[in-house]
Amino acid sequence: MQTDRLRVELHTAIGAGLGAYLFVGLEWLFFVTKDSFFTVLHWPERIVIALVTALLLCIAMLGFWLLIAAARRLLIPRSFDKWAFSFLTLPLTLLMTTLLVLMIDNFSYTVLGFGIASTEGVQSVPYLVGILILFLVVWRKLRGLYDTEHALHFAGRLYLLIALITASLLAVFITLFSAEGTFEIADEPSTSSKVNILLFASDGIQADFISGYGFEDSVTPNLDALMTESLVFEAAIANAGRTTGSTVAMLSGKYPTTTKVIFPPHVLIGTDAFEHLPGLLRARDYRVFQETIRYYADGPDLNMREGFDYANLRSFENSPVLWLPDQLRLAFTQVIHFAAQVGDRVGDRASHLVGLKPMSRAFMASTGGGSARVYGRGDRARVDAALDFIAESERPFLMHMHLMDTHCCRFKPKQARFSEGLGQQTPKTREAFFLDTVIESDGYFGEIIDALKAVGKYENTLILYSSDHSLGWGVKDRIPLVLRLPDQTIKGHVTENVQLIDVAPTVLDYLGMPVPDWMEGVSLLQSNRDPMRPAFSVGGIDKERSPGAKASLSRLIGAGPPQYGISTMVLTVCQRWYALNLATQDLTLGDISNHPRPCQSQRLPSPQLAREMIEEHLKVRGIEPAADDARP
Repeated sequence: MQTDRLRVELHTAIGAGLGAYLFVGLEWLFFVTKDSFFTVLHWPERIVIALVTALLLCIAMLGFWLLIAAARRLLIPRSFDKWAFSFLTLPLTLLMTTLLVLMIDNFSYTVLGFGIASTEGVQSVPYLVGILILFLVVWRKLRGLYDTEHALHFAGRLYLLIALITASLLAVFITLFSAEGTFEIADEPSTSSKVNILLFASDGIQADFISGYGFEDSVTPNLDALMTESLVFEAAIANAGRTTGSTVAMLSGKYPTTTKVIFPPHVLIGTDAFEHLPGLLRARDYRVFQETIRYYADGPDLNMREGFDYANLRSFENSPVLWLPDQLRLAFTQVIHFAAQVGDRVGDRASHLVGLKPMSRAFMASTGGGSARVYGRGDRARVDAALDFIAESERPFLMHMHLMDTHCCRFKPKQARFSEGLGQQTPKTREAFFLDTVIESDGYFGEIIDALKAVGKYENTLILYSSDHSLGWGVKDRIPLVLRLPDQTIKGHVTENVQLIDVAPTVLDYLGMPVPDWMEGVSLLQSNRDPMRPAFSVGGIDKERSPGAKASLSRLIGAGPPQYGISTMVLTVCQRWYALNLATQDLTLGDISNHPRPCQSQRLPSPQLAREMIEEHLKVRGIEPAADDARP
């Protein structure tokens, strides 16, 4: 009897362990067969990540099983009936029910156009009832499998589990010994500075549409007022034509070609995942707040590790991994990111169904939601969250805001001024609708400024206003870049070119913190600016439209090496830009409109030199400038 009891117990434990590998394996298959961060990794790396993640879940499942086994022995120590031992199948039942819910929901939303994410209010009740029924059905089926008769023939499953665990342990050693690089976040645990940081951006605004930059009508009165007490950079260059690459460049101080983060599914990997401004400030006791857009500009979604307290309706502690040595956190950063992605797929659905918070729109974006669903919350909700944060925050903070109502190309202003009486937007009237959204964005900016003043934090806040690219995802036009320092010791107009990668070093410079060597930007507070300093930008990307359940979405082609989906690289020197098509090797050039300080033509690089500069920039970063058959 005792032997039979041990066999049944061991049989259920083996089932829990194998269930962990099955769950992770199918989730890994989901991610690896669609555009995800796995795209830029080689297959051995992908397999190692799956094995290590499965081992971690296996350990957790076996720990859960041990707790239930101990409780069963304490509560019903002498019983050996199927009902008593069925409790040992609860860990596997819960895991298999979760897996089935994910699979059913993926299928229903992708094929039929509805799922958990599309439910509201009482619509979630049928789902909750259905999940409960599914749980009971799975539990009943598993109870029938783990009886004495079946437990007599489990040797094959045991050997399989041992083989998988052995492979996973080998993967752990491979991960540890193949990890390269180090990262340094902070020299001291806290900061004596009380300066707050506000990084405010509105999507796709170029300087030509800002009143303070010379636009003929008053559309940005709040920004214009700030410009009178700020450093105004009249020739700011975006380092990427897409929000993802541009945002990461600004927060990390690194070129998009260095981090290989251009457009989803790209995320930060290796040391890049830890090297960014939010992480530097959070390690010094800053609270880090972000309201942007999930999937495209969300720090945690882009694998900015240990950098955020709050990001787009989620709070983060980061405590589960902070106790690990730096090298372990670095070695397993991709494992942690994969586990977090899987956890989000489960947690977002659970929170949505019980009404705690709406489900992440990143899921809808990856499965074909319409534009309103992809962008999810409006700017009004983003700003309201920011106002609440400003009112309650007692520690110095870094606030990163990125508004989306000005995003190209269907603009939906809430109030009409330029677009009044124009009816539906057309290509000819697009600019009028866009200007109305610029007015509204400036109004939101004014609300945040007023909130800072209301609680006495305005004078002690470094404020930087910018955009991620010009209208229509361009990098050949100036974008606004306005920097107000708390003490206003430096202000005026700067006519030399600057770049978004200069933002992070500038913040550190003002705070008196060392600028790390890995940042490629320079502080905007330096007085000896070089008018001939080159700026490199990812201009175009290779993408295609792929059908979804609700609408077609952009999909990056060739997201991995050797070109990471980049189709065009742009070099800007003074007023001159040079665009190199990586597929055809054609080089085009032109001048930035309304450049404040154009240089003499003889000082500008020749087309051949510009080509060589772009190719060298790519080569040293491990990007192939051209396919072999496209070389001139």
